[in-house]
Formats: sequence, C-alpha cells, structure tokens
Amino acid sequence: MNLPICLLVDNGSLRPEAIFSLRRVAKKLSAETSFEVIPLGLLHSNKIDRALLDGEIGQTIGTFLSGDQPDQHEELIVLPFFFGPSRGITEWLIEKLEEWQLKNPTRSYRVLDPLYKENEIQLAQALQQEVKSVGKEQKLDRVHVALVDHGTPVPEVNKVREDVGEALRVLMGNEVEDFSTCSMERREGDEYSFNEPLLEKLLLQWGEDGVTQVVVALFFLLSGRHAGKEGDLVEICANVKKKFPEMNIFLTKPLGEHEIIFKILKDKLHTLETKLNIK
Repeated sequence: MNLPICLLVDNGSLRPEAIFSLRRVAKKLSAETSFEVIPLGLLHSNKIDRALLDGEIGQTIGTFLSGDQPDQHEELIVLPFFFGPSRGITEWLIEKLEEWQLKNPTRSYRVLDPLYKENEIQLAQALQQEVKSVGKEQKLDRVHVALVDHGTPVPEVNKVREDVGEALRVLMGNEVEDFSTCSMERREGDEYSFNEPLLEKLLLQWGEDGVTQVVVALFFLLSGRHAGKEGDLVEICANVKKKFPEMNIFLTKPLGEHEIIFKILKDKLHTLETKLNIK
C-alpha cells in the first residue's frame, strides 16, 4: 500500500531552535508510526541560513508543495502542530492545499484535528508537570501561576486556552496561591478584549500586591521569537522585575517536546492507521 505522507505543520519560525525541535518530533513520529512525517512551517522557516540548520534547508508548506516530492503522492495528511483552530490552518493552509489539489484531480488531502480536540485534560497535565518541575527545582511554595499564550483575534482559539486553563486550575487546586490565564499581546479594540488580562498587566498587579513567587506557564509549543531564551516573554518578565526586584519570576519550557504532546500526536496517527487498515 502506497501510504500518504504526513506533514507536521507549525506556524513557522526564523529561529533555528524551533526548527530543530519540530524536526525531532517528526523524526520520532516517523519511527513510531507507519508514516513518513515531514516537518514544515506555514511561513518563515525557509528563510533561515541552512548553515544554521546542519546544512538542511528549512521548509514551508509553500516550498514543499512546489517541489517534486508531493507529486509522487496522491494523498497528503496534515498533522497540525497547533493547540487550536488558528486561521493559519483553517484558512491559509487550506488555500495552499487546494492549489496543490487543483493541479491533478486525483489528488486529495486531509487535515487532522489540532492538539486541543478533546485533549484539554492532557494539555493541562503537561502544563502541571512543567509548573511542578520549576517549583521543585526552585524550591517554591504557594506560588502564583500565570498561564500565557500569544493572544489571538479568534475567539475559538482563545477558548482553547481558557478551557485548558480551567482544567489546570482544577489540577493545581490549593497547591498554588493564585492562578490566572493571560495573553502576551492583543489587538486594539473592544472586540478583542477576551485576550485580557495581558501578562505584563497581571504581573504588575501581582507586584503591587506584594507577590514574590511567580511561575509563568508557557502555552507555547516551540522556542522562538516569543518563547525563546531571549524572546518577548523573557523581556516582559525582566521589565516587571525591574519595577519589583523582590518578585522572582520563572518560566516553564515550551510544550512541543513534552511526552504528553507526543502521545497526542502519535494517537492521532494510530487512529488514522486503523481507518486506513494499516497493519
């Protein structure tokens, strides 16, 4: 049976560490499922100097679909490396796949569900483990926890964070002093107020309240411009600490290579194997 290839697609990044992380996940999925899994970004990933990527050029969905490899297959499987239904996968990605399909009427594609679909407890458990790991490493007690994502213009994407946040709140229980969801940034306008509070405003308020121990739980999959070592989130936390030097702020790692995330991805492909009757 000529199996369809599987495209593990994230938003894309100009940071090599994000590309390497996605590649490791794809390689592991290829080893533990029946599919060849290819890591791609929606945008940007092809702009990184290949010398920074061990000589292997980064690819986007656009560069991949314009190459020769997709022509050898009549079906493509897309495994979104997204928590929720971002417009990048519900609109832009679909446009690219439709363009590819139109070139040959025998071609087809299927886009699997993002990570969140019926998995809010598992995602919350992954975050809980990361928060506890930081707490144990730093010997923290009764911390304030802020669950932060990028922020979004799409209410359905925001709902993913809120649902996972509520599950995390329940899991953490009285192990934490206080808990809040928040966004890194938001668009102007009342119609986007569902992103509030912003992380910086939340941390400043906690600083005014005399809070000294904070764990920022990153609802991000990969290190990059936002969640990387010198990214926007680190800068936000550093700016708050300048105003409240007594506040100790610790960030969890992005979740992309967490074992629970990998299990969710692998289970999606195993379900597809069953549907396709792959032994």
